[in-house]
Amino acid sequence: MLLSTGQEPGVLRRRGTGAVAVLLLLIGVLFGPAAYAAAGAESVEARAVPRSDGSHVTYYLLEKASQAPSEVLLLVLQGSDCNSVLNNESILTGYRNVWPQADLLLVEKYGIDHRLVYSADPERADCPADYIQHDSPGQRLDDLQLVLETVRQQGNYRHYVVLGGSEGAVIANLLASRVRFLSATVAFNGGGRFFLDDVLHSIAAEHDSAEAAEGSLEEFRGFAAFVRNSEPVELNVSGHGFDWWQQMLSLDQLNVLRGVSSPVLLLQGGQDRSVAPAKVDELVAAVRQSGRTNVDYRVYPALDHRFLDAQGNSKLDSVVADIHAWLEETLTGG
Repeated sequence: MLLSTGQEPGVLRRRGTGAVAVLLLLIGVLFGPAAYAAAGAESVEARAVPRSDGSHVTYYLLEKASQAPSEVLLLVLQGSDCNSVLNNESILTGYRNVWPQADLLLVEKYGIDHRLVYSADPERADCPADYIQHDSPGQRLDDLQLVLETVRQQGNYRHYVVLGGSEGAVIANLLASRVRFLSATVAFNGGGRFFLDDVLHSIAAEHDSAEAAEGSLEEFRGFAAFVRNSEPVELNVSGHGFDWWQQMLSLDQLNVLRGVSSPVLLLQGGQDRSVAPAKVDELVAAVRQSGRTNVDYRVYPALDHRFLDAQGNSKLDSVVADIHAWLEETLTGG
């Protein structure tokens, strides 16, 4: 259990077990193991920009090798795993193809750089302590805005496009609500209005019946209530610290999307067991009811969180082609 009878919440330091272990599906690795070295990772220059606390944000700008400079900068955001962004294979082999002629911008999370060896374990024992302590939606937003503004001052891009999936989708929408010079945002499988609903959906999906799931669901509801209403404490649950949990559980994605004025494309797999597709439908309906006309929505009824079909075949190429077509219309008018 997260909080056994008589345990003081202030000393909660256990790694995720029970109900929270199910979250590994939701906040685990969205992309596959990296083959970035084969694509020339060793020749990619790591750049850095200082934070106000004296640490540095590490980022990489992969410029297209062509005579004409690119007019588009594509920022691709990873999910919630404790890995270097350079170890997300699908960024280079798939998602960068949503606009192949773009320069690619990748930003590391707090406490992580390319020296961290890839691991598929969402609760890896060697995850840097700085990452656990500092990683949160707010920190990622601050870092991304700092890097974007730095690159904007140095470059001459006409369009800035942000793409993210899972937690990266949530961050992409938050970034679009804050940074007004973005041309377009693509967010996929990022969940509904409230993170709690998606976590409960993920937990229930791991049980054969509602009765079997009830204990785990109540356990997580108790944890969520504790985090939302507690002063910060030291904890590490499913590879995340207190700030991450409190901010994710307090977030209202409807309010976020109401604050975005630039074009947004939301995509959702109908067989997603990590976030609740029905809650995403409700979120989009509420956005449209609020009068927002800048949000487009595409559902893939037969695909899951990773855009795999029932046979386990990836349909990522088809999804990327759809995103490219939307961007072509959005950025160039057709």
